[in-house]
Amino acid sequence: MKKAILVPLSLALAVSVSAQVDTTSQKNLDEVVVTGQYKPQSVKNSVYQVRVITAQQIRKQAPSKLQDVLNNQLNIRFSQDLATGGSNLSMLGLSGQNVKVLIDGVPMIGRQGTSNEININQIEVNSIERIEIIEGPMSVVYGADALAGVINIITKKPRNESFSINARVHEETVGKEYGWDQGIHNQYLGGTYNYKNWYVSGGVGRNLFQGWKDTAIGRELTWHKKDQIVANGTVGYRSGKLNVYYRIDGLDEIITNPANPVSASQPAVDQDYMTNRIMQQVQGTYLFSSKLSANALASYTHFTRQVYSTLYYANGDVRVATAPGLHSLATFNGFAFRGSAVYKPSSIVSFQPGVDINLETGEGERMKTGNQRINDYAFFLTSEITPTPRINIRPGLRFINNSVYDAPPVIPSVNTKFTLTKKIDLRLAYARGFRSPSLRELYYDFFDASHSITGNPDLEAEHSNSFTGSLDWTGSLTRDWKLKVILSAFYNDVKNMIDFATDAANPTVTTYMNITNYKTRGATISGQLSHGNLEATAGFGYTGRYNSYVEDDKSLPDFQWSPEVNTLVNYTFPKLGLGINLYYKYTGQLPRYSYVTTNGVEALTLVKTEGYHWADLTVNKTLVKVLTLNAGIRNLFDVTSVGSSAITGNTAHATSGIQPIGSGRSYFVGLAFSFTGNK
Repeated sequence: MKKAILVPLSLALAVSVSAQVDTTSQKNLDEVVVTGQYKPQSVKNSVYQVRVITAQQIRKQAPSKLQDVLNNQLNIRFSQDLATGGSNLSMLGLSGQNVKVLIDGVPMIGRQGTSNEININQIEVNSIERIEIIEGPMSVVYGADALAGVINIITKKPRNESFSINARVHEETVGKEYGWDQGIHNQYLGGTYNYKNWYVSGGVGRNLFQGWKDTAIGRELTWHKKDQIVANGTVGYRSGKLNVYYRIDGLDEIITNPANPVSASQPAVDQDYMTNRIMQQVQGTYLFSSKLSANALASYTHFTRQVYSTLYYANGDVRVATAPGLHSLATFNGFAFRGSAVYKPSSIVSFQPGVDINLETGEGERMKTGNQRINDYAFFLTSEITPTPRINIRPGLRFINNSVYDAPPVIPSVNTKFTLTKKIDLRLAYARGFRSPSLRELYYDFFDASHSITGNPDLEAEHSNSFTGSLDWTGSLTRDWKLKVILSAFYNDVKNMIDFATDAANPTVTTYMNITNYKTRGATISGQLSHGNLEATAGFGYTGRYNSYVEDDKSLPDFQWSPEVNTLVNYTFPKLGLGINLYYKYTGQLPRYSYVTTNGVEALTLVKTEGYHWADLTVNKTLVKVLTLNAGIRNLFDVTSVGSSAITGNTAHATSGIQPIGSGRSYFVGLAFSFTGNK
């Protein structure tokens, strides 16, 4: 395995480390990981169970957006909000607002929509080097919102080459629709340059989704048009002891929602949802000695979300809408600072003290009483104890002070890893997780044709007790067949879960409340097999979600269960420079109890969202050394939506019984150019 690592040693160095693994073949199952680590190390040696999606896997999949990459992962589900253009995820049965999304270890600012989640499709997929996923609470290390886990997106950094240039063009149908004003049209150009100890890199891309009309009539679109401009730039300095860099990421996105005029005199109300994000970060690591290192990062994010409405008349006349509530602008600013050190007084024990400061402000027409602020200050202390090479114990504590809510005075965790044999590893962990109410949940009011939601400034923080465990077996079936099997399980018990509820003062309005306790439990088994030019993975997951109504009716089951199955098969023909890849996932039926009104009578009923099969097929062909052709079929089973039992009551949306999933079977082709100049 070939590695090129920038040498940061602190746990926060998910951030400034760039770890490269030669993944031409996945026969080597021990990728280097950095998320949550004291220093870069293999997956096998990590005290956490880390799932890695490598650069090689991403390139083979030829994605048009980040959701394409994560879509076939176990324990991760997606839902679509067509009204706002959001793509919402859940992990371990918990909503995406409990998932910490990081870029190089820095938390993203800009949760949006009714789901209060980060829209991962606003992250440029072509700038990603690798993705590391840790399931289970990481609140001691990463603070609020990491109750379900962490997704750390590690961006591409310059390596030992003198310079590199990479470019990509991607064309894709949307269902059966394709043309100049239909389909998906993506372009990206990036490059790096090294001079002595200095390096620079940058990239810019455009991602244009022209929307999907399907059965919509006139000007309407079933899925709205989305136009993104993304850019990034990095400048840094590295030596034997010092690594420091500055990075900037920018996003300019417009989602267009056209409508049909009601009549010749009554216009349509068209809306544009405009999002801008500028994220700046500075990170530095210094190695004082073999026993002591330090790391610090500071980031500032400016995020705006604007709704702009126009009136469209049947004769083609367009005017700015002037009715109240048709325009809005929300602005969020986030500052984060993290500083930590790693001290190793002996070969048996090491310590990591650190401070973590997160300041966020929000203002806008929909924000209660104008400008609002949340300040969060924390001190954390972790230790790694290795009494023998076969035992690794990682206890940790986090002490918190928050300006808005009563945070738990201390958050504990303990992670353990036991090497039972050369081939078998056992990991067991307990963690106390928490999630603070967001600015949106506390102060944001959202009223339009599809939403009637008001914030609740009296919310309390969620907190949980979570247990996770995994058993890994890595070995060979024969000399040429290599296999890795992971059996894992989890249990989350969440108190003060924040959920939607009907406003007691106004039954037509939905608000947020600490209305219930919530639990999830589940288990997964996955295997990774390699033989010659064949690489294959397969997994099965079973997740139970707590039925809170059982507290009032003991005859009901405690949990409702849902299965998942995934498979990934890659086969390469080296002499032809050809690779064929199949990605498949079955997302099982999702049952839950809810009050349903039928013929004017409300009753507690088991409602279900139907399961569905999703598969992608891609082909990669090396044309010349620097040029690769990608082609394939997305959504082989032509899934557009699934049935969902219609419900009313404690929801932010009324539902017609149909949940959107995709825009139908699509076909794509693309070219990827990559040239590296060696020193």
